[in-house]
Amino acid sequence: MKQMIGVIQLVKAEPKIEAMPPATLEQLLAQVAEGQMEAFARLYDITSPRLFAIAFRILRDEAVAQDATQEAYVNIWRKAKLYDPARGSPIGWMSVIVRNVALNMIRADRPTEPIDDLDIPVAPVDPPDSRLGHCLKQLPADQRNAIVLTYTYGLTHSELAEHLSVPLGTAKSWVRRGMLTLKERMLR
Repeated sequence: MKQMIGVIQLVKAEPKIEAMPPATLEQLLAQVAEGQMEAFARLYDITSPRLFAIAFRILRDEAVAQDATQEAYVNIWRKAKLYDPARGSPIGWMSVIVRNVALNMIRADRPTEPIDDLDIPVAPVDPPDSRLGHCLKQLPADQRNAIVLTYTYGLTHSELAEHLSVPLGTAKSWVRRGMLTLKERMLR
């Protein structure tokens, strides 16, 4: 474990993920699954800026986002054998891991933090310019906002209902219907 943490702390200049073919990341994950530290160091160097950005966007604190990113890489090291290329891209799989770690960190701290102190936007949320963002923009505003608040800010259905001042069933149905429509549009 100490050796792995030392590898995580290495800093090398590597190409951006966009310039990296998914097959390369798949190969690196396969090598990580076999316990190859060099592959793990390279995977970290290539993907850490993006994964840190995801953690930082959710946590909005640099030190906590660094902790979340490091914990996510420990999980990636341990779970690399579970990665299945048929179910998604390597960066997508790793993004889910870092997102879950960050959301778990928020949830662990939340009992003492009222929902009003989370700096959650009141106005409709404007999705980023990407395929996902384009598909999100096509959803009705209530569904789009429910999805973004749930998956970006980690609100539970109860917290979402409270934040939007709607019944719990309404909040759940906005998320569910929005996700079904989003999935359909992403598969086109």
